Amino acid sequence: MPRKPKVTRRGKNEGSIYRRKDGKWVGQVTLGYREDNGKPIRKYAYENTREEVARWVALTLSTELGKEAKTQPDDLLLKDFLHRWLTNFKSHEVCSRTMELYYSCERLHIVPVLGNIPLDQVTATQIQKLLYQLQADKLLSNRTISLVRSALVQMYDYALEMQLVETNPARNAKLPRQPRRIVQDDEKVIPIAQREALLNAASENAIMCPIITMLMLTGMRIGEVLALQWKHIDFRNKTISIRQSVTRELVFDQNGRTQSSKDTLGTTKTWTSQRTIQAPDLVLERLREWTKHVTGMKGGLKVLMPEGFIFFSTRTMGMRTYSGFRASYRHFLERNGFDPEGMNLHRFRHTYASMLLEQQINPKIVQKLLGHRDVSTTLSVYSHVVPEVYSSVTVVVNEAFRTLLDGSYSPKLNADLVREQLRQLDLFIGDDLDVSVPRG
Repeated sequence: MPRKPKVTRRGKNEGSIYRRKDGKWVGQVTLGYREDNGKPIRKYAYENTREEVARWVALTLSTELGKEAKTQPDDLLLKDFLHRWLTNFKSHEVCSRTMELYYSCERLHIVPVLGNIPLDQVTATQIQKLLYQLQADKLLSNRTISLVRSALVQMYDYALEMQLVETNPARNAKLPRQPRRIVQDDEKVIPIAQREALLNAASENAIMCPIITMLMLTGMRIGEVLALQWKHIDFRNKTISIRQSVTRELVFDQNGRTQSSKDTLGTTKTWTSQRTIQAPDLVLERLREWTKHVTGMKGGLKVLMPEGFIFFSTRTMGMRTYSGFRASYRHFLERNGFDPEGMNLHRFRHTYASMLLEQQINPKIVQKLLGHRDVSTTLSVYSHVVPEVYSSVTVVVNEAFRTLLDGSYSPKLNADLVREQLRQLDLFIGDDLDVSVPRG
């Protein structure tokens, strides 16, 4: 009989989220223990999705944290409040990988400089000096410095809401300006010659062939690809539904240090990452070839069921982990003469997006295909491509101005193209849409 896992006593103001067998998500918050019998005082919430439960847990814990903070002495130190805010509040808003970054910023950058100062006595000048030190002395990236400032801004916003401080000093501190480095195309995008060589090499490898083809021609993240199940592929309508992702869950100790990690099936990076995309014919062809290969494997028919993972682990016949696939991918690159350091998996996504923008696909459509929350994210990440995409605008404007001067100007608007783009943006409202441009 297997041994039951050891149950550890949870501390005050801690929460947990789990799923019942009937599919319902449960949020549980421990608020303390009864003085008479020592039993825990708990609150529960029941919702249909994990996001709803996480929101309730975060709100409940933040309220309790605020009540507790108000009872603290006037010299409440920044390090104490910051750690409680991260552990009891922020950890329920973001994934564990992001929390690892927050804890790292807390431990390495914020606490050594500001940690022993009372929360309400930290000034904008002190925070500004910290940001400049991180840039000048530690030579940290702008992303890390931005995360340090963001953590302080959010923490003080909450402290302000709880009436623990009168102002938010972090909001008056500005990010140091860093010289903009020109990003070369080949730093993000796989060169055309390497794309062809990579696809040719993958065609000789049963598992790499469909995965690399899908990465390059759909722009999906590797975690989204590994989480695909057969129910997510619609061969008739040629679509792929992206609803989940393989993620790495981290477990932290009470000091915010990583204790352990495991790959698990979770939600996508953001809610906008849940999307349905058209599958290129070559991707569907590779998937059909993969099904034939799986059929010939021992126990292969079991994983061809709707709930079966498309790219399963041959050892467990279940979900293939990200770390396991990354090792296999690295060996594949080395065997075929590619540089593993210069061919990371995320470059396929950059390549896909760049190819679309180079072909003058509407950036709003590219945003939808990639699952970005906002089109500004798309234009920012692929700013090295945008100037080339819009270079043709000058030609169009010149032609329009010439015809305007000679009296032959006429608005050109392809109604079919407009309707198709609106369909792809989920904004199409009917075939009777009037897309004409009135003259005069």
